[in-house]
This record gives sequence, C-alpha cells and structure tokens, in this order.
Amino acid sequence: MTKTEQAIKEGRTLFPKSVISPLSVKSSVFKSGASNKKLGGFVSRGIWRGLPLYSLTLEERETCPKTCRHWADCFGNNMPFAQRFKAGAELEAVLDKELKHLNYIHPFGFVIRLHVLGDFYNIEYVQKWQKWLDKYPNMRVFGYTAYSPNDENKTYREIGKELLKTRLLYSKRFQIRLSNGGNTNFSANAKEDNYNGFTCPEQTKKVDTCADCGLCWTTLKNVNFINH
Repeated sequence: MTKTEQAIKEGRTLFPKSVISPLSVKSSVFKSGASNKKLGGFVSRGIWRGLPLYSLTLEERETCPKTCRHWADCFGNNMPFAQRFKAGAELEAVLDKELKHLNYIHPFGFVIRLHVLGDFYNIEYVQKWQKWLDKYPNMRVFGYTAYSPNDENKTYREIGKELLKTRLLYSKRFQIRLSNGGNTNFSANAKEDNYNGFTCPEQTKKVDTCADCGLCWTTLKNVNFINH
C-alpha cells in the first residue's frame, strides 16, 4: 500500500507532520490572503471591496465527509508545506480570541476564507460560527463545503443543513457554497460536468486572485471550476 493509499484509508492528510496544535502558533492561525497567490490580500471588487482577506486551513479528510467527490484526489495531496491546524476545542478557543482581535482592528470589516483545506467537522463547529457572526459583526466568511443537506449519511446531512441554515440567516456575511451541488443554487462544480453558471475567473486568468473577483460571495449563480 502506498503512502497516499494509506492516508486515504485512514482518513487523514498525506502529510501528518504538517498538522499542528493551534496553541503552538506564535503568530496567528489566520493567514493573510497575501501569502496565498490564489487568494490575494485585499478585496478589490464587489460588495466587500477594500476589506482584508484571511484564510484558515484544517486537515483534509480528517475533517471532511467521506462522500466528498475528492476524498481520494484532494488537492491537499500536493500541498506538503501547508500548515494544517488540528480541529477541536483548542482550535475553537483560539479562533474566538483571534476573531475578537480582527474584529477590533478592522472596524470596516474583514473576510475569512474557510477552509483552504478541510471542512466543517461537526455541527457544533458550524454553530460556533453562528455565534461568532453575532459576536463579531465586522466579519464576513466565504468558502466551500462538501457537507450536503441531502447526503444519505445522517451526520453529514445534519451538518449540511446547519450550514445552509447559517447561510440563510447571515446571507450578507456567510457565503459558503456547496461543492458539487449540481444546478442547485449557489453551488460550486467541476466545469467538465457542464452545469449552469460561470467559470471561475481566477482559473481562466481573467483576474489575478479571488480578491480581485468576488463573484463567489456576490452572485447566486453557480461557479464552475476547471480544477475542482
């Protein structure tokens, strides 16, 4: 069995040494989007224009549903140097502290990309984000999830429903799209599947970064990725 096959079987990252405790970080678990050539550091278009962009990275597979289309070929397989934070109570305590700080230093708002790797690992974690949206009104969130509200697995389905509920409750500030949701409104799909929607401008090089686009948190149309 190869290392990749072993990681897939055990439901973890291919790079276990990259998973660290959030308590061991000297700076912040939230990384500036400027450190990621795809994301960008400041939003330059759309409804969140001018806001700084941060990201959070968890462990792929460990926090994801096994029904994810990319369980085996996750792009995290090609990211040996990404720093992944261990999910759980310690992470949530650190997130609360750091979000409080970001909310204070960015009175006009800030954006969090959830999650570069990983996903919403349980329903309580989703509910934590609901509380943080209430506590920290300057925060905006965008990203993608493989937890579907229609999943046959009850646990996965309940997480998906809670995420949908959160998006509807905080429709101006919590923009989490369902990965491979088909023609369901506000989905993110593979371009090869030929669903309705627009092709990601960052992947077609029409813009340099996500921060230069903003469509994923501006329009209800589905986004289709060349690589997704």
